[in-house]
Amino acid sequence: MMRPFGDGEMALRIREFDWAATSLGALADWPGELLSTVETMLAMPGPAVLLWGDALSLIYNDAYIAIARDRHPALLGLPALQGWSDILSDALRQRLAAVRGGASLSLHGLEVAVRDADGRFEPRIFDIAWSPVRDPTGVVAGALQTLVEVTEHARAAARLRESEARLRALIETGSHMLYRMSADWGRLMLLNGRTMLADIDEPVDDWLVRFVPPEDREAVRAAVAAARAGPHVFDCEHRVWRADGTVGWVLSRAVPILAADGTVIEWFGSGIDVTARRTADEAVRRSEELRRIALDGGGMAAWRYDIATRELRGDARYFALLGLPPSDDPVPHAHFVAQLTPHWQKAALRFIERTFVAGEEFDGEMEFAGGPGAGRWLRWRGRVDAPNGSVIHGVVFDVTEQRLAQASVLARDQLLRQFGDASQNALWVREAATLRWRYLTPAFRIIHGLARREALSGDHYRRWLDLVLPEDRDTVERAVARLRGGEHATVDYRIRRVSDGETRWLRTTEFPIRDADGQVALIGGITEDITSSRVAREALERSEERLRSAVEVGGVGLWDWNVLTDEVHWSDQHFLLQGLRVDAVTPSYAAWRERIHPDDRARTDAMIEAALVDRTPYAQEFRVVHPDGSRHWHAARGRFFYDDAGQPVRMTGAMIDVTTRREWQERQQVLIAELQHRTRNLLGVIQSLVEQGVRAASDLPDLRRRLGDRLQALARAQGLLSQLNDCERVTFDALLDAELAALGSTAAHVTRSGPRGVRLRSSTVQTLAMALHELATNAVKYGALGQCGAQLSIDWRLERDDDSEPWLHIDWRESGVAMPAAGTTPAGSGQGRELIEHALPYQLGARTSYAIGGDGVRCHIAIPVSVSL
Repeated sequence: MMRPFGDGEMALRIREFDWAATSLGALADWPGELLSTVETMLAMPGPAVLLWGDALSLIYNDAYIAIARDRHPALLGLPALQGWSDILSDALRQRLAAVRGGASLSLHGLEVAVRDADGRFEPRIFDIAWSPVRDPTGVVAGALQTLVEVTEHARAAARLRESEARLRALIETGSHMLYRMSADWGRLMLLNGRTMLADIDEPVDDWLVRFVPPEDREAVRAAVAAARAGPHVFDCEHRVWRADGTVGWVLSRAVPILAADGTVIEWFGSGIDVTARRTADEAVRRSEELRRIALDGGGMAAWRYDIATRELRGDARYFALLGLPPSDDPVPHAHFVAQLTPHWQKAALRFIERTFVAGEEFDGEMEFAGGPGAGRWLRWRGRVDAPNGSVIHGVVFDVTEQRLAQASVLARDQLLRQFGDASQNALWVREAATLRWRYLTPAFRIIHGLARREALSGDHYRRWLDLVLPEDRDTVERAVARLRGGEHATVDYRIRRVSDGETRWLRTTEFPIRDADGQVALIGGITEDITSSRVAREALERSEERLRSAVEVGGVGLWDWNVLTDEVHWSDQHFLLQGLRVDAVTPSYAAWRERIHPDDRARTDAMIEAALVDRTPYAQEFRVVHPDGSRHWHAARGRFFYDDAGQPVRMTGAMIDVTTRREWQERQQVLIAELQHRTRNLLGVIQSLVEQGVRAASDLPDLRRRLGDRLQALARAQGLLSQLNDCERVTFDALLDAELAALGSTAAHVTRSGPRGVRLRSSTVQTLAMALHELATNAVKYGALGQCGAQLSIDWRLERDDDSEPWLHIDWRESGVAMPAAGTTPAGSGQGRELIEHALPYQLGARTSYAIGGDGVRCHIAIPVSVSL
């Protein structure tokens, strides 16, 4: 037989483990559900643990060894509360109690120290799920725990949250003005208002009228148009009306945030108050203002570059941004360039080698790849000062976090968009408060038959809910209520698709998305069309119901025998065929064999053994004895199934009651034997008639007449016999009526007296009919039925002898008959008398007497009759 569980380390340990010492019992006695679940668990690539029985005994796979660490292998077979006692919190203990009750549970983001290949422990993050395992009766027998590693996903999410927090801190604490602009520059939102202007969230044109003097408005609009046409960086220096009513100068720059397809999502910009630079000395005061901005908490550093000597100097903050110790010595430009990425090295060299013009300004970002500042993005702003354009003064500040946040958002949006566009399921996000859509993938249109543009118009939720069939709306709305309360939900419902009016079955898996305060802010979901699977499932259920009905109507009992565990399943009809109430006994081969008739058991065992060894179908009819003692015939058919090693593992079969058919077969054999017996009797009677007729006939016409009359009498008797089934009998009064009816009007001279319904044995009918025929024929020709004034009296009675066998006594009395003269031979006293006096006693065991008196014939016939009257 194939070894169970395969050849892995844990498979070997499980096979060799002393399970008899645990609550699970010996491995050979394990139920099929436990064996199959262990097999499935061992085949899983990820860590998995099976908790089985009331004690939740632990069985785990090879992948779990790294998580078990020094608990392995001692953890195998221990109850969960004992094996995990030092790591179980009260919450986990409650979860295990729920698992024992059959609950499906999950735990997200659990950090576990895992031993790597070198024996070191490394923290990993897992999502853990418990799923109940039920036996065939539906009782929870255990639970399967699976662990899915989400370390990288969790750490990436943490980095993203940290990046978002830094960006939020920059927005909330920065002293320069930060703002966002809609993609079409139709609306401006000021992110912080602590610099020059009051808080703003209004259309751009309104902002221009309120804050920009008329002489600068067209310049601002032109700069906006140029930036949008590119799109390029928006860069404009203009005057503004300050909150205190004075006029100042603002240097405003905004960069476009692009989607994956190159379209602008929005603009992100900053504004610096450069009023002092515009009103002070063109050289000194501008440099001092920039230095002041850097030193006053704007996060900027000041630098100075000598174009002639190509030497770069900076303040302490400048060196801190580059990750270098402060120094008053100049930094050679070659040293600076060497720390940039290859792309920015080329850009820096082109910048250094170019010709500068006094008053020229520039603004750009560079990425550092080497040195202490590796991986940092810095933004550089400068202006060529001095009359001959020999010095550049500027500021620099760190924009790494903004770059990373922007890249993360773009990457996340791109990944989500690609996944959503490729998925056949509809992915969506709703606002929890208003239930308005925030995000829909293209599959929404395919599934619902409604364009996203239409779905996102008007009352989003009501427009979608109207697609749901009225009888399913309560189910859908209850699920939404649970989601708003923080629960997960999966719901099946029907919609009427807009595009073609077709009704479709949908399954939506929904989950709450919480904000930083833990409140449900959004609702996410995945919707799939399950119409095909639902239709297939309903068709399968109908097919199973038809099969079940056919089995019940046909009285078919089914069995399924697990040869390895000796577990047997019987259908309800199988119990009834055995004469038992459903579930009255535990199904087993022994319980079935016990009901078989003792004379058929050995043959049954031999036939099943032959089917097992020869791999042939099993087919047999046998007798069973019900608990009430009644006997029945069953017909059974089945077959064995074998594993890859050729060992029998299972037998299935069906059984029906064939008692009625067997009884009909037996009755048919009886009828055939009866027919043969009657035929032999009939042939004997005909042979006797022919022999007697030949002896008595004077010529051929006389022979034909004699044989014709007697054969008609036989035909009448045979007609009575042929009208009966195997349980019925010809009665004496019916036989007498048939014979007298053949006499016609002469029967009016007959009086009859006796009980009706006396049942004759079938073997006596033909011979007794011939005797009555002979008596009646002689009476017509020579006796009471042939002479005027004569009478015939036929009386019969039923008596029992000492042996209690019933006998029919028949008295035939003629009176008033003119008899021949004394000394002559009475006419008609030959063949009929011989039949009565010799044939009836010989063939039927009858007692007879026949006498010719002075006024007619006296005949007495006594014959045994059927016991059932």
